[in-house]
Amino acid sequence: MAKKKETIKQREQNCTEKKTYRKAITLPNGTRKYLSAKTQQELDDKIMELEVLNFGGVNICSQETFGHFAQMWFDLYKKPYLRETSLDGIRFVMNQYILPVLGNYKLRDISPMQIQALMVGLADKSYSVQSKVLIHLRSIFRVAEENGLVLRTPVSSMLKAGGKKPDEKIALTPEESRQLLSGIRNIRAKTLVLLGLHTGMRRGEMVALRWKDIDFRKGVIHVTQNAAMRRYETTIQNELKTKAGRRDIPLTEELSQWLRERKKYSHCQYVVATKDNKPLTISAYSSIWNCVERALPSRKVTTHILRHTYITRLFEAGLDIKEIQYLAGHSSVDMTLRVYTHYDRVSREEETREKVRAAFQREKEAAEAREKAAKEKSPASSGQRKRRAEK
Repeated sequence: MAKKKETIKQREQNCTEKKTYRKAITLPNGTRKYLSAKTQQELDDKIMELEVLNFGGVNICSQETFGHFAQMWFDLYKKPYLRETSLDGIRFVMNQYILPVLGNYKLRDISPMQIQALMVGLADKSYSVQSKVLIHLRSIFRVAEENGLVLRTPVSSMLKAGGKKPDEKIALTPEESRQLLSGIRNIRAKTLVLLGLHTGMRRGEMVALRWKDIDFRKGVIHVTQNAAMRRYETTIQNELKTKAGRRDIPLTEELSQWLRERKKYSHCQYVVATKDNKPLTISAYSSIWNCVERALPSRKVTTHILRHTYITRLFEAGLDIKEIQYLAGHSSVDMTLRVYTHYDRVSREEETREKVRAAFQREKEAAEAREKAAKEKSPASSGQRKRRAEK
């Protein structure tokens, strides 16, 4: 009998432990939402949370998921304004790193801790990837906040991108540029390198360059098109990366002579094209660029390094900031100044090294002079001079 009473008591305790607190709330749209919790305090907290969201203007009736809202954000806030290559970059980051983690969650249910966990999961990715993830998340939740779907963004302003930052871009020296050009045997590869070193054009601008864009008589290249490059297909667009991208670049004598010679044997409208006279795809471009990398194995050479080298040569030639901004096609002078700041720092570092070497050389020469003078004044030296004079 004692054992049976104990069993009944245990059942009573279990019932108490399993008790669920419930309450029905009428939402602004007239529907009823049922809340449940294990404790009265937990239930009160849920009710308070709904009231705060409703008071803050959040649509608490919304069942909007992050994935669906992210697609609307992309279609309305990005697609109408960006080039296809930029859109491809956003699609990749969203599909690869963000949507697999957050896509099925309701927007208003995503917490700062979930965002933190997502970023921790990207700890082994580059600084560039982490930065892009944060940029897109902040943009999506800012729009959600503006539209009353969340009370505040869960992406903390204190959250920073980690990962390895890209290597500093260092311009080729004149000697390295000469070595690079002399080591390339492939005609198309050499044409691309000459264009990069002598015009600073972006990769898409070089791929889209046509013979009719080159005015040999006036000695200028008209940059009017850009290539949206994919792995196996490239689309030529009249829309450039920035409005400042539409510009006229002076032809150097070396580049002019090379292009004139190439034009004689060209049967294509594009200066550099595939064997079937189509614009270069990413795959074709990479294949050609292998010849460039083999020509200067001591340095990592990219199209952007050639562009950086061109801008550096302009600084060395004494052109002012606004002139260089125009020739580089930078949308703001700040972009040009970033290159100048790097160039100026490198130049100053070299000057500083030379000054330090010169200072220590002068100190060494002064010490040697003092040592020589001291030897000449010593008694032993005087006696030697006297004996030499007697002889």
